[in-house]
Amino acid sequence: MNFVLSNHAKEELARRDIPLEVLEVVLAAPEQILEEDDLSVFQARYAATNGKTYLLRAYVNSSVEPARVVTVYRTSKIEKYWRPG
Repeated sequence: MNFVLSNHAKEELARRDIPLEVLEVVLAAPEQILEEDDLSVFQARYAATNGKTYLLRAYVNSSVEPARVVTVYRTSKIEKYWRPG
């Protein structure tokens, strides 16, 4: 699937200091894809350079071509967002 980044997603990557490469890996091979508010949430765990494990969540509008990454963020509260199964 091809993706483009919204201006907001680009700003959030920079503001939150999330490497574009990490986002690309999550979009290419997400551990989970959830549906929230008519958007697909691609998410995967990753180890940051500070040694901590985070969950990267990317909200994607899959109803347009190419799919548009609306926003992206990372969280240390993995259990809050992880869906078993």
